Amino acid sequence: MTYDVAIVGGGVWGSAAAQEAVRAGAKSVLLIEKNIGLAHESSAKSGGILTDLLWHPEDQGLVSRSRALYRDASELAGDASVVRPLGQLTLAEGEYVDQLHRREADLRVRGVRFEMLDKDEIRRRYPNLDRLRDGTSGMWTPDDWVVNPTAFSQVVVNRARENGLVLRAGCRVERIEVEERRVVLEAGGERFEAARVLISAGTWSRKLVRTAGFDIALRPYRVQLSSLQLAQAHELPIVWHLSTDVYMVPEGPENILAGDGTRLWEHDPDDYQQTGDDEFQMNIAERLLDLSSLGDRAGLRSSWAGLGGATPDRRPLLGPLADRLFTACGDNGIGVMRGPAVGELAARVALGLSEAPHLRPDRFPYTDFEIRPGFTLE
Repeated sequence: MTYDVAIVGGGVWGSAAAQEAVRAGAKSVLLIEKNIGLAHESSAKSGGILTDLLWHPEDQGLVSRSRALYRDASELAGDASVVRPLGQLTLAEGEYVDQLHRREADLRVRGVRFEMLDKDEIRRRYPNLDRLRDGTSGMWTPDDWVVNPTAFSQVVVNRARENGLVLRAGCRVERIEVEERRVVLEAGGERFEAARVLISAGTWSRKLVRTAGFDIALRPYRVQLSSLQLAQAHELPIVWHLSTDVYMVPEGPENILAGDGTRLWEHDPDDYQQTGDDEFQMNIAERLLDLSSLGDRAGLRSSWAGLGGATPDRRPLLGPLADRLFTACGDNGIGVMRGPAVGELAARVALGLSEAPHLRPDRFPYTDFEIRPGFTLE
């Protein structure tokens, strides 16, 4: 059988692409995922933050569309865990306060709700943040969310399967061959044929397209998170501390997720340390102590590492590599925020229904470019 389109990678991007391919009318759609479950790699290892504070105008639009798709999935499944509207408090001192103030006009124009808070007001609203430095300012964005990418992917793929999607989980693609009338995928000892193939395999995407004779400017880098057990219940929103680039995500009444462990050099997606390293664990504990006495008796439950995919301009690589072969990758550490919208767009580009020439994956030659974090204000 030759599928109309095959999608490689069942993370948030690939799952959303599969949903859109089916919804757009493709008669036969195949989704191949190397893990048994969906969105179990970088998607699942993220903090799940969805915020309007991204600096690039197109990313801002992708976040808005992703909000709608996450909300649709939550309502479809009746699963409140897909979306948690917690709001975000972005903290800044010194030069970073100016960054916050420079964003005010942009947020007003876009109609994004926010408040600027001084240290005293932050302490009044959030008594647990009892170790803030003098001069600390905060920006409160009440409409920011925490999302569950694994739950989202499961919801949209289940719905797409009801409408004809074929899912092959636990099936790793080893080789891609582009022929005149089809693309052949060799995976799990089998051969799959499709008229069009979309590679949306996160940081594995470069390795996969190279088997077909192509290359892309994608460099995987390592990010780390920890789950902390607190000695008492807390009342915190999402917290992003600009000065240290630490973010904290409530995980329960006495638990938080905390991350700041970005390692900005290239890693092999098939061979990297998937647990948090000692330096990260010590650093995250110190950063929590700087902000709150909750850190005095906090314990480490677990820590882990995933990979982000860097591109030279921190924009996705999305579009054709050949007439029948397409890719969508380059999350730059903010893939979950934009993921549903990027996947939707990628499917439409692969099916010839939309164009995004400014995101073409061949717009850069592959070079050892500098890896920069994607989640920044500027």
